[in-house]
Amino acid sequence: MEMNFDGLNWLAIIVCVIVGQAFLTLWFLVLFGEPWAKAYGATDKKAHAKEVPGYTYAIGLVCMIVLTIGLAGLQRGLAVASLGDGLELGLFVAISFCIATALPGYAFLRRWSAFFLAIGAQAVLILILSAILSVWR
Repeated sequence: MEMNFDGLNWLAIIVCVIVGQAFLTLWFLVLFGEPWAKAYGATDKKAHAKEVPGYTYAIGLVCMIVLTIGLAGLQRGLAVASLGDGLELGLFVAISFCIATALPGYAFLRRWSAFFLAIGAQAVLILILSAILSVWR
């Protein structure tokens, strides 16, 4: 197998990174900010935000870039040609990679509410990114 990044749609990747970051901000701050903070033992989302080191946002951005490029490369390699194909691949990746690798850590820590919030965000994020990449080839 040869990894060739020449055929990737870099504009679509940049848009996906921006959309993905906006989605996660909406998910973890607006929609589920309070439950997320409480899942980590904070009294509220404001207190939780003070506990989060600034560098974690940079790590999140780098991970978003890696995830998006990985999905784009996977779609290219599998010749994903439609929105349906993109959603099917996104669902497959969300279940077989995202959930399967995150569940053991959260189970070990017994942070079930954090697991459902985090995995929900990651699964929906992967579906969104895969959908965008599949229609914007």
